[in-house]
Amino acid sequence: MLRSILAAVVGYAAIVIVVFTGIGVAWLALGGAGAFNGEGPAPSTPWMALNLLSGLIAAVVGGLVARRIGGSQLAVRILVGIVLVLGVVSAVMAGSAQKGREPVEKPVAEMTFQEAGRHAVQPAWYNWIIPLVGAAGALVGGRERS
Repeated sequence: MLRSILAAVVGYAAIVIVVFTGIGVAWLALGGAGAFNGEGPAPSTPWMALNLLSGLIAAVVGGLVARRIGGSQLAVRILVGIVLVLGVVSAVMAGSAQKGREPVEKPVAEMTFQEAGRHAVQPAWYNWIIPLVGAAGALVGGRERS
């Protein structure tokens, strides 16, 4: 059991690393102007699509890591639970945090990555789909291979 828990934690760490790498690549590819719709705080469709794709890839990698280290489906199921619980908590927090956002003070094309993250206002559906994509990806990556 301990091995499965540790495998799930390492799998989650792999997800985080791949997600942050994907976000960095998306930012380099699109920049501030391409990451947002116009001058407002709403992310663009290409930005959300790239992030969902990188999240899916990250979750597949995380599931594969958990399965390989844990040696069983239990590690993958624990990872899926972690992804779902943290994803739901994140979606709830994002919904409440958007009410107190600072106004955008400069054009998004001129913002740094950190500034853009502070001002971004993602649609509610997007925040709720992320844990589902993560759970599905972890299940795919962690499935038994014959």
